[in-house]
Amino acid sequence: MTDIYQKRYMAHQKRKKKVLTQITKERHSDRVFSGVTIDDKTIKELIDSVGNCPSSCDRKGILLDVVSTRDLKDLLSGLLVGGVGWVHRASHIVLLFGDPLAYKVSEETSYMPYLDAGFVVHQLYLTSTVLELKCCYISPKIRDMNKDYFKEIFGDKIFCGAFAIG
Repeated sequence: MTDIYQKRYMAHQKRKKKVLTQITKERHSDRVFSGVTIDDKTIKELIDSVGNCPSSCDRKGILLDVVSTRDLKDLLSGLLVGGVGWVHRASHIVLLFGDPLAYKVSEETSYMPYLDAGFVVHQLYLTSTVLELKCCYISPKIRDMNKDYFKEIFGDKIFCGAFAIG
């Protein structure tokens, strides 16, 4: 006798695998955005998805700061080396910071926040793909002459990069 429930379960697993495989094939980076402002509900859905990603020792030590004002986006376009000339066109820029309080051992601050941020970025990419958003990661590189200015504006957290969506 065939187990109808197991058959349904196996079909469900097959569909799920196909969907996940398709999403990972569609994931990509864009530096050209649609020009459409993304609504607050979609931004919340994107940000909320980060709560589901893994982190070292389950600390969840990556803080997100969403930038959507024209002036701050223009400023970031000049400060973020990887975003010069294009990032201001994104609807929103999500800044990723490691919370210094989350990483207790001094050696950890040189690598652990960046590893945790990598999982966050991956989650943002996958969720952006599902939400049909154009997106791109921007490295945490800031010119030495601008580092103090960046800290003055965004605080003394560990900058791990940015994620532009639009």
